[in-house]
Amino acid sequence: MALAGALAIAAAAVLADGGERPAPALAPVGRLLVPAALAAPAANAAPVQVAILATYPGTPRTTLHIAPVGGAKAGPALATLRHLDDAVVRARVVPRTQIVVATADTSPSRDRSFNASLFRIEPHAEPVALCDGVVHASRPLVTAGGRVFVSRGVAGPEPPPDGDVARLRVDALTIDEVDLATGATRAVHRHTGYLAFLAGAWGGELVIYRVAPGSADIVLVNPDTGATRVLAPSIPPFARDFSIDEAAGALVYQGRHEVDPRTWVIDRIDLGTGKRTRLETSASNGLAPHVWPGGGLAYTPDPRKGLVLVGARAAVRGPLGAGVDAIQAVSPDAAWVAALHTSPSAFPVPFAIRAESGKVAAIPAPPGARVAVAGFTTSEAPR
Repeated sequence: MALAGALAIAAAAVLADGGERPAPALAPVGRLLVPAALAAPAANAAPVQVAILATYPGTPRTTLHIAPVGGAKAGPALATLRHLDDAVVRARVVPRTQIVVATADTSPSRDRSFNASLFRIEPHAEPVALCDGVVHASRPLVTAGGRVFVSRGVAGPEPPPDGDVARLRVDALTIDEVDLATGATRAVHRHTGYLAFLAGAWGGELVIYRVAPGSADIVLVNPDTGATRVLAPSIPPFARDFSIDEAAGALVYQGRHEVDPRTWVIDRIDLGTGKRTRLETSASNGLAPHVWPGGGLAYTPDPRKGLVLVGARAAVRGPLGAGVDAIQAVSPDAAWVAALHTSPSAFPVPFAIRAESGKVAAIPAPPGARVAVAGFTTSEAPR
C-alpha cells in the first residue's frame, strides 16, 4: 500500500476496533458507569439525537440510525449503505439536517489508497454515490455552512526497485469540494506527495495537513480562491487527531516528538500567527486530544484509565474505564460531545458527555457492529 493509504489508516487507528468480538451491550458497560438519573436529558428539554452508522463485520452493508442520547436502544435502520465487505466507514452530519455524508470502500483493489467513495445518506431513501477516488479511511469535512470537502487522489508511478526500502510512491492528491445535490466536484487544493488530510475549517479557510518526501506541514487554504498560507512549515510526519478551538483561533493535535521517537506530544498552534505551544508529552500514542467546548482539553493520557478533561469547569475522568476515548462530534449548541470508547478485542462503544457538567449519558447502538458517529442531528427529517 502507498503511504497515502497507510498514513490515513494510522491517523484513524485510535478509532478502530481492537478485534472481532463485540463489546458487551451498553447495559453492562455504560449503564453501570452512567447513573440512571443521568442517562437521559431533562424531560422538558429538546431531544438530543446522534446519527450513527453501524457496520456489520463480514458483510457489505452499513445501516444509518438516529440514536437518542440517554435512550434505551438505537432507533431502527433508516437507510442501508452497500460497500465492500468489512469496509471502513467514516461520516459526518450536514448541520441542521438528518443528511449524512459518508466514505466507504467500494473499489476492490489490492492498493486501497483511493478505493473509497463518498455517499449522501438520508432516512428512508437509497444512499446516493457522489464521487469516487476518495482516500481510504478518510472522513469528509462538512463546514458549519454545509459545504462538503473530501481528500482524493490518483496513484503515481511505482518507484523502481533499487534496494531502497524507504522509497515510497508519490501520488497526485487533491482536496475537492463536492456538490451534495449533483456530486459535481471542484479541486480547491492540489498536492504532490503522500498525504493531504483535512484537519478542519476556520475563518472561511480549510486547515490541511500535508506530507511529502522530506517534509510535512500544515497550511490554510481559501476554498474559493485557492490562496494558500503556510501555518506550520515543518513538523514530524505523524500528526493526527486534529480539532479546532474556534473561540481562541487555535489548532490542537497529536504528533510525535521532534527528537525522541518514543515520545508523543499534544501541540497547539495559533491559526493567526502560527505560534506553537506544547500542551502535553506522553509515552502513549493513543492520546486522542480534542478541544473541549468552552475551553479545556480532553484526551487519554493513560489507556488504563480512559478520558481526562483538563482546563475546564467540568470534571471528567475515565467515564467508561480503561481504554481510549476519542471525541467524534460536538453538538451545534456546544452543550454535548459524542465520543467513542475503544478497548482491545472489543467494538467501540459510543457515549455522550454534557459539556458544562461532565455528566455522562449512553448513546445506544446496534449490538455486534462497528459504530461510526456522524454527529448530532435534528429531531425531524429534512423536508
